[in-house]
Amino acid sequence: MLDEYFQQWVLHPDVKNTWFWEKWMQEHPEKRAVVQSAVDLIRSIHFEQYTLSATEKAVLWDNIWEQMAAGEDTSPAASPRVARGWLRHAWKYAAAVLVIAGLTSLWLIQQHYRFEPRSWSAATRLGEVKRAWLPDSSLVIMNAGSRLLYTEKENQVREVWLDGEAYFHVRHTGGNNRFIVHTYDKLSVEVLGTQFNVNSFGDKTTVVLEKGEISLEVPSPRSQKETRLFLQPGEMVSYNKTDGSFAKTNAAVERLTAWTNGRLLMDNYTLADAASLMLQLFGKKLVVADSQLLRYQVSGSMPLSYNADTMMTQFGRVFGVQHHQKNETIYIRKGK
Repeated sequence: MLDEYFQQWVLHPDVKNTWFWEKWMQEHPEKRAVVQSAVDLIRSIHFEQYTLSATEKAVLWDNIWEQMAAGEDTSPAASPRVARGWLRHAWKYAAAVLVIAGLTSLWLIQQHYRFEPRSWSAATRLGEVKRAWLPDSSLVIMNAGSRLLYTEKENQVREVWLDGEAYFHVRHTGGNNRFIVHTYDKLSVEVLGTQFNVNSFGDKTTVVLEKGEISLEVPSPRSQKETRLFLQPGEMVSYNKTDGSFAKTNAAVERLTAWTNGRLLMDNYTLADAASLMLQLFGKKLVVADSQLLRYQVSGSMPLSYNADTMMTQFGRVFGVQHHQKNETIYIRKGK
């Protein structure tokens, strides 16, 4: 019940949180009754606005003044009428004193406030995907074989170093704190309240924007200057780590981020694409003896499993091939 992501699913369900919690319940069927009780309890909590009419407010204040006046000095020297009249205006002075005291306290707190650096790190093993909340409450989904380091070394600047692939849903802060993602090929992505995917596996780094706006600083191996690019939703930048070339194109965002929902969307997908995926997720190398098999293309959708044997079984059915594994190498041959 106290999990914020669980509360969000109950009160504001969407595709991603629904997929996450349904999958979680499939993996923990013994918890269904507990989950349902938590859902019912969260939905039973309601807050209603209660307001008083002008007449009711006047009656309430009169009762308050009378009760307060009743506790004052009632000797002949003190007139109840005078005491009540003073009390009617006393709250104004008290409120002014409280406001001044509050502002003074706020000023003192700000004067004594000292920024404290903080850091957070996480990693995923091969064949593992992880969902986590960063210290600033931004959501990150890390794909298999990835490493991430989050730091706040200076006030109003959040920085992430990523090796691998991750999907970010960045939380917008009241102070418009910068959020920068660095990859180890020196490409930097600066964002503010947005959703995007970064993949630095292999010889290319790709950045895909789903929502919001981001700017990229693309390094140039031939000079010390960097090229700044701006992305709009539905656009992608692909950076070649070898020669430093890059290109900005329109992107099939749903296909490139489908892994966060446990799906593999294939559009003219080849065995070469499957080989890249198996190497990224499981560190398995695919060897295809018949080069003609590499030209075969398929389109469609299938579940994304973080089990190497399950994925190869699915690829075998899709491409009509057979496979056998020796150590970390998987050999592919044409099916019978």
